[in-house]
Amino acid sequence: MFKLTGEQEERARRIHAKSIVFDAHCDTILSVIEGERSLGEKSDRGHIDIPRLRSGGVNAQVFAVFVRPEWYYDAVHMTMKGISILKSQMEQNGSEVDIAYSAADVEKAAKDGKIAALISIEGGEALQGDIHMLRIYRELGVSSIVLTWNRRNAIADGAQDARSGGGLSDFGVEVVKEMERLGMLVDIAHISPKGFWDVLDVARKPLIVSHSMPRKFMDIPRNLDDEQIKAVAERNGVIGATFYFSSYGGRQGSIENILDVIDYFVDVAGIDHVGIGSDFDGYDGNVEGLESCEKMINLTRGLVFRGYSDEDIKKILGGNFLRVYSGLQPLT
Repeated sequence: MFKLTGEQEERARRIHAKSIVFDAHCDTILSVIEGERSLGEKSDRGHIDIPRLRSGGVNAQVFAVFVRPEWYYDAVHMTMKGISILKSQMEQNGSEVDIAYSAADVEKAAKDGKIAALISIEGGEALQGDIHMLRIYRELGVSSIVLTWNRRNAIADGAQDARSGGGLSDFGVEVVKEMERLGMLVDIAHISPKGFWDVLDVARKPLIVSHSMPRKFMDIPRNLDDEQIKAVAERNGVIGATFYFSSYGGRQGSIENILDVIDYFVDVAGIDHVGIGSDFDGYDGNVEGLESCEKMINLTRGLVFRGYSDEDIKKILGGNFLRVYSGLQPLT
């Protein structure tokens, strides 16, 4: 791993402390649902808990309630249960964390010395084909929805169903429009390429791709080609660099791989459209240098080492996602 001079180390620590460090995606709540651990206790399992978020200087964490394939028969119930358990965990740790519903809530939590927890749903199966569920989820505090996972659902084809060439269904068009009306962010991570372009045709507000990487590094449907990266930027959206596939090319996953991904996104999309979407607890194993959220400062160190300015580092660490989340409107 890179070695910083004393001056660079001091600068990295200063930037990290002054930034809103915003991770746009993790799957941690699944292990809590399954009773493996709680968020309030530091664990040697997985990647995230509240003590490690605190130690790593993470100010805002988006917790995704992932709709597991085995939940599809009862997706609404299981999604509601996941949201309930997540909120209960936050209430039990109220001195450390606040549920956030907007960028203003994130900034307030940071000012109060707390971690902001935002709620996402990963998988439109959570709607079970009922558009009215969007309002209910919004009222429960859900700020974004990943429209698809890998499989086809009522909204669109997922990344692993790309062979069919299918995109948004009529119901999917309705979902995108209603999400924007309700003040929710449309997240197009995992969607099929045709679905990606269909969403861009329908959406009128900035979009996010909460966790992805360029196809240049791993050519699979869920990753983004250059035209897709540019299109998100043109819509003033943000792409979160994921840690999941950092071991591309058969190499051992490391922070250097992730920095390469960030560099590439910045080169293609521009500095205002790149953030962090770790996908912590969505994969097994560790990435050298980013073994858990406790090591997030290493990302700041790496950006300092690679010559990014203070302002640009703050944008990547969280400023860009905070900008997009500032466009969310409260449900009235």
